[in-house]
Amino acid sequence: MEISQIIANTLVRGAELSLLAIGLTMIFDILKFANFAHPDYAVLGAFFAYVCNRIFGLNLVLSILIAAFATGCVGILIDKAIFKRLRVMGAKPVTLMIASMGTAIAMRNLMRLIWTSHTKSYAIPIKKPLVILGARITPLQIAIIFSGLLSMVAFHLLLHRTTFGKALRAISDNSELASACAIDSEKMIRWMWFLASAYAVLGGAMIAMEHLLYPRLGFDIIIPVFCAAILGGIGNPYGAMLGALTLALAENVMLALDFSFVVNLGGLFNVNTLQISTGYKPAISFVILIIVLLFKPTGILRKK
Repeated sequence: MEISQIIANTLVRGAELSLLAIGLTMIFDILKFANFAHPDYAVLGAFFAYVCNRIFGLNLVLSILIAAFATGCVGILIDKAIFKRLRVMGAKPVTLMIASMGTAIAMRNLMRLIWTSHTKSYAIPIKKPLVILGARITPLQIAIIFSGLLSMVAFHLLLHRTTFGKALRAISDNSELASACAIDSEKMIRWMWFLASAYAVLGGAMIAMEHLLYPRLGFDIIIPVFCAAILGGIGNPYGAMLGALTLALAENVMLALDFSFVVNLGGLFNVNTLQISTGYKPAISFVILIIVLLFKPTGILRKK
């Protein structure tokens, strides 16, 4: 595989994972627990977009925006029903984490009940791949890269140029001081859930567009999403972006490498090519996650 193809695949994969990792790391930064249901919010939103696109015949972009809004509202409702009650009770982060696991299982099975386990796809016309600098890339993948880039720029502006973003950063730095400065923490947390869920939908819809949509998709991408967040520095949104790109690059490099030289043992055996199957891509993420936790648990960009 050429370097240009590796870079193209990395940009596509990084755009998808970064939007999921941003929401995950935001929730951890503010509420101090790992939300294992986060990838399932993304899949739920992707199914909402599927309904708007396939059943109601709406434009795909409009369908994703409607789905992001609807899933953001679902995120707020679930927080009110479960996580806010646990916060009021003074539950520890591990309790919130276990509750998120139960939420993920419930959402996954609810989606399977409504939409069955069969794979779904959006109404996207098949177009011939373009060849750019030696890399084969489809118009859909180009759209995914630019959508991810624009979403990250919008997130940066939201975080630094709006009252909500400044309040959210204040709560992240010192929640008690933020409350003393008349910042309504619970209100900001509600908006944080909305934003995290909406961004998850963008990432989930991108993955579903490039591959297929099915209820178990959230479980299948949970390791890469957590790996991207931890690799970049859990609690740091910019670290989540960098971690997603780094993980995507590592995955594509490992898939492109030919390991026949290891098996041949200097010519003792005759193996022409030996490459890792794409089906083992989650295993690459898992190995990277273990290495990061062992040697640099703070990640690339440690939160200050």
